Amino acid sequence: MTTPTRLAPRLALLGILTLFAILAIGGSVAAASGTSATVKIGEQSDKYMFETKTATISVGGTVTWSNGTDAPHTVTSDSGSELQSPHIAADGTFSHTFKTAGTFAYHCSIHPYMTATVVVLAAGATPPATSTAAPTSPTGGIPLLPIAMALAAFAGVGVL
Repeated sequence: MTTPTRLAPRLALLGILTLFAILAIGGSVAAASGTSATVKIGEQSDKYMFETKTATISVGGTVTWSNGTDAPHTVTSDSGSELQSPHIAADGTFSHTFKTAGTFAYHCSIHPYMTATVVVLAAGATPPATSTAAPTSPTGGIPLLPIAMALAAFAGVGVL
């Protein structure tokens, strides 16, 4: 039989685990809202890159490119004229609001090997699944489910 003194720590742990679950779900739902996206321009292994290879938003959504390097870059459509940024200086940004659904491939005209895509979904469309991995913390760090299960097992609380 579990006494009230032993039950209190278990209930506290269960509350903490519930909070982790809510944070994990809240982080993924917010990321899938589709109203805006940020694409960071970075550098890895002496190569510049768009850190998000495919940004997915809904019609009317805005994508903001943020230059985190010391070199200028552009956001230029591979075909058409949907994206034609001026040079984005170091620490600068460029934003564009998409008014039509479609897939928009783009590159940097200064560094043509830098390529990425924006997928603009029609109103009411659901973004495609991007991962089947276990939920992670809102900052993309440690997976929460294995930690929650280990803590619950340690405390003697059943999770599943």
